Amino acid sequence: MSDIRDVLEQTGRSVEGAPSDETVEADLERGRAALARRRRERTMRWGLAGIAAVVLMTGMALVAGNLGGTPDATRSSAAPRTSGHGTATAPAPAHGSSVRLVAYTGEQLEGFAVDRVPEGWVLQGSNSFRLTLAPQGDVTSPDDFEGKLVVMLLSSSAPQKLPKGNPVEVNGNDGVVSPGPPADTLTYRDDAGHFVQIQAWRSALGWTDEQLASFAEGVHVTADAQPGVG
Repeated sequence: MSDIRDVLEQTGRSVEGAPSDETVEADLERGRAALARRRRERTMRWGLAGIAAVVLMTGMALVAGNLGGTPDATRSSAAPRTSGHGTATAPAPAHGSSVRLVAYTGEQLEGFAVDRVPEGWVLQGSNSFRLTLAPQGDVTSPDDFEGKLVVMLLSSSAPQKLPKGNPVEVNGNDGVVSPGPPADTLTYRDDAGHFVQIQAWRSALGWTDEQLASFAEGVHVTADAQPGVG
């Protein structure tokens, strides 16, 4: 505090007459009071900031607890995943998720007619021996059955009877599903006595035996259809 006294004394000498000791002491007391007041105000500001921070963190913890996790866990579970370039990406679909059937209104092809098709699929091609359905945009050959749905008659070289498999019913007629992988094959006898086979690629459709039988109920064998050999 001697520095303040020196300043006041130097200031006093710059004007006419030196200040009295009482004046200097009064000035010192006012300076001490102002310094103490500033310290109290600073202490109060820091105290209030600390209280606000504690209240904020407590509120976040309560919200996270109600949501079943910490604030960081809650935020990360709600945010979309991003690629390495920071672009938001949707969650990947489940492998082999079931594709539902929808009514088919397009042109029918040779050999077999259908009432319904998997959603997003088309009649890719047909001849007297088989009808191939594939996802829209598939440019592979209709004779490549991988990842597709194929309708045909039971080979004339095979015994004309139902093989072993999981029993199902197609339009009131007996059928069996021989499970894959990679494809499940439904064999059944229709009302006209044809032994029909439908091969469904499991990873592309994800169908149950009942869904495969439901598709078969809308399949119609035309007079052009012929069984293969071998």
